[in-house]
Amino acid sequence: MIRIYGNPLSPPANKVRYVANQLNIPHEFHNVNLREGEQRQPEFLKINPLGKIPALRDGGYSLGESNAIIRYLADKAGSPIYPRDLQQRGQVDQWIDFATQHIATATSKVMFNTHFYKFSDATIDERSLKDGRDWLAKYLPMVEQQLSTHAYLTGDTLTLADIVMLSALDVCEVTNIDLTPYTALTKWRKNLMQQKWYRTCHTDYASTFNTIMTARA
Repeated sequence: MIRIYGNPLSPPANKVRYVANQLNIPHEFHNVNLREGEQRQPEFLKINPLGKIPALRDGGYSLGESNAIIRYLADKAGSPIYPRDLQQRGQVDQWIDFATQHIATATSKVMFNTHFYKFSDATIDERSLKDGRDWLAKYLPMVEQQLSTHAYLTGDTLTLADIVMLSALDVCEVTNIDLTPYTALTKWRKNLMQQKWYRTCHTDYASTFNTIMTARA
């Protein structure tokens, strides 16, 4: 059985779980204890020598990097959420890259400097925090424009691009990133968060985050 290594507070790891659930791929989820440094232990490094989550183990095959993993899973399942057609796949890849490079990078900057810095003996990087919020102000309108004329990012059907974008936005409620000005995006996001493949992981990221933070307090 496929095993997914991640952490419930990691949007990239949750992205992999969302895709596995959407594809109905049987899998086990292993919660890697990042605070205890499990990702740096020899057993984990055999799976991902880079010592990062998420990671996947499929029989004797191991793979890291969330976007590589979700493409692998979609191809393994032969799913249309990652189309075979070259031009359709190109559109999906374009939005995967946009969501990763522009949206996820921005939200991760905000998330790290709002919460995660506390767990790595770091201090708040005000420049990075401002950059993250400025990038979102620049790039979210582009997502809004696309979703105002399409049900999903690349057209009328769900693809990997939507799941990548959704996971990038999971941290919004716990970082005071206001999405209310983006009505099409908000409607699209609400719909996806009601899907079984999302709710199998959690009701929403904020609830999971608050539960874990309360337990650690």
